[in-house]
Amino acid sequence: MSIAVSADIKPSRLLLLVTAFASLCVALIGVVLVFGLPGALSWTARILLAMSCILAAALAMALVLRARKVIWLHISGTGQIRVVEHLLPSARAKPQVMKAGLAQLLAGSTIWPGMLFLRLRLENGKTRTIPILTDSVSEDTFRALSVACRWLISHNTAKARMLEK
Repeated sequence: MSIAVSADIKPSRLLLLVTAFASLCVALIGVVLVFGLPGALSWTARILLAMSCILAAALAMALVLRARKVIWLHISGTGQIRVVEHLLPSARAKPQVMKAGLAQLLAGSTIWPGMLFLRLRLENGKTRTIPILTDSVSEDTFRALSVACRWLISHNTAKARMLEK
């Protein structure tokens, strides 16, 4: 059985909705701090706390929206990972390649039945986390990615144990 898999990973709408809801909750906490919280805090302190909550919510949404890119992930039969990052395609234009290169799966990756968070070390030494939820790819592709990543982790662990001896 080969672990080779190739997937176009679309940005997850579910992850966007969860992040938007969490950001909205943080912003509402800021509003409650100003108007609904009786106490010893001055108006200046309340407004500063509220503005910091609203700023944190806006920053979280901006970071999530900025990271929404289509990613092509290819895992070869030998375990080599290739990552190609695309701009989100518009209605008329072809997708444009932003970055491409080889990557290595790191130990901090999360592999759950409905969610994958792949921590990859890119060729330039940077670490990138790619969230893959069930709405990002088809069911078959998700299953194939999960199996391939589990194989890579077990293979890398076995390799590390052999190097220690």
